[in-house]
Parts: sequence; C-alpha cells; structure tokens
Amino acid sequence: MIKLVLISFLILVGCDQAPQASVKIPSLETPQSNVSTVPLSQIDLTKIGVVADKGRVQDTDYNHLPVVESLIAHGNEAIPFLINKLDDETRMKDHVFNAGSEVHVGDVAFVILTDFFTDPTWQKTTIPGVDYDVFLQRTPNSNVAGEQLLRNYIAKHGRHDITKRWRNIWAQYKDLVHWDEHERCFRLRDS
Repeated sequence: MIKLVLISFLILVGCDQAPQASVKIPSLETPQSNVSTVPLSQIDLTKIGVVADKGRVQDTDYNHLPVVESLIAHGNEAIPFLINKLDDETRMKDHVFNAGSEVHVGDVAFVILTDFFTDPTWQKTTIPGVDYDVFLQRTPNSNVAGEQLLRNYIAKHGRHDITKRWRNIWAQYKDLVHWDEHERCFRLRDS
C-alpha cells in the first residue's frame, strides 16, 4: 500500500511540473538523421544492395540503402571519396542494378555521383556536365541502354578519364555545393 501511495504521489508531482529546460524538442526544420556516421574509409560500395530501377539512389521512396545514407551523412566529403572509387575495377558479387550484368565498384560510384547531382524531378542536374548521357557523350538518336553507354565510354576512354573529368568538375564547384535535404541532392548554394 505504501508503494502505491508513493507511486501515486510521484505521478501527481511529475504531472504538475513544467518540462525541464534541458529537454530538447526536435525542430521540424532540421533534418534528423538516424544514420550513425560510419567513417568514409569504412564505407564499402560492394555492400550497396539492389538499386531500384526507378528514382535516384537517394530517393527513399524507392530505395533504402544504408550505404547511400552513410555517404550523405558525410556531406561534401563523400564526393571526393566517390570520385576516388571511379577507377575501382572490383567486380560486384551481388546483384545491384536490374539491367546490369557485370557491375564494378567504379560503375556504382558513377551512378551515385550522377544521382547525387540530379534534382528530384530526375530531369536535370544541379551542376553542369554531370548528366549521365551528357557525361558519357550519348549521340542523338542513340538507342543504346545506359549500361552499354557506360561500357562503350570505358572501352573508348578508360575509367581514368571518368575520374579525371569528375575531379575537374569537383575542383570547379566544391566550394559552391551543399547537400539540400529537402531536395535530397547536392546543389549550388543559392540555387
């Protein structure tokens, strides 16, 4: 009986007090990330999982990819990390893209970079020169599938050319770019 009275008293006293000043209520304006930040050096692109045919890799309506969320958690630092993976010929053991047959880490890095700089309409990029078809020099009236377009480009120019071009693009825009959580993409500041 004494326990019951004590518990009732504590409940009444607790309900009568205002919340302590140290209680923080999350702001709706500040995106809350449930992703623990894994060091970039420990992010393994071979563990990406299956990427949906529709949407960008960062579109949570279509994909739930912890590897992608870990990259996003690193902000701008993720971009040089991905650029350094573009030359990586490591073959993916697991199925990644529905249309892809032989996928390499460099291919995954290229797709992530392209998607990270594509707006939510999927129609335009947020910095010049990184659109998949433009970057890989698709010719007008070409009906080549996206994977084959990438294979053709690599056969003609090599993976290192992709890396070199991305490094040049990043050098030009790195100080002007930020992650826009609402749009779920990297974009130029004040755009």
